[in-house]
Order: sequence, then C-alpha cells, then structure tokens
Amino acid sequence: MVEGNYSKLADVVWHRADVLVWLDLPLSLVVRRIVYRSLRQLAGLDSGAQAKRLTWNRAFFGRRSLLRTAVRKYRNNRPRYAQQVAATAALGVRVVRLRSGRAADAWLAQQLAGR
Repeated sequence: MVEGNYSKLADVVWHRADVLVWLDLPLSLVVRRIVYRSLRQLAGLDSGAQAKRLTWNRAFFGRRSLLRTAVRKYRNNRPRYAQQVAATAALGVRVVRLRSGRAADAWLAQQLAGR
C-alpha cells in the first residue's frame, strides 16, 4: 500500500497498484477545511506542532499563505493528476474517484465491511 500524494512517482508506483483511490475533492471543500483548521489553530483549540507556528499572515494573508498555496496547487496540479489517473486506468488499474467527503466515508465503510 502506498498512501499520500506521490504523483511524481506515478510512473514507478501507480501501474503496480490493484486500486488507485483519487480523493478529487472540490476546491470549495478544500478551502473550507483549510479555513476551519487554521481558525481552530489560531484560536488555540489545536495544540499540534504546526498550530504553534501559525500566524494570521501565514494562514491567510501572506504571499505564501496556506490558503493561497492550496488554491494555486489545486488549480495547477489537478489537470496533471487527471491525466496521470487516466493513463493509469488505461493500464488496467481500477480507479476509484471520490468527489466528496461523504463518498469517501461510504467507500471506506464498504471496504471495511468486505474484510
């Protein structure tokens, strides 16, 4: 099992998989989650290591803020991911594309029930 965003290794790893699961969440959901998590961290409700270094500028307003970086990477990387996933599917790997948190929860529950 390989977990995480290893698109740079797609040519090496993905074609060996039985199933490729793509969490293709909408940008609106990604932004909402970043804002919620950042606000919790800034309010001191999350004590993780990243939360201790987070500032308003780093979260939302700086040129390299978490929010701005996430939006830029989403827009730049998503078309490339779509191409890589399609190429992997063409090699016979089963692709599961999940487009919402609810769909991901349902798919995971189905996998766990089938164990």
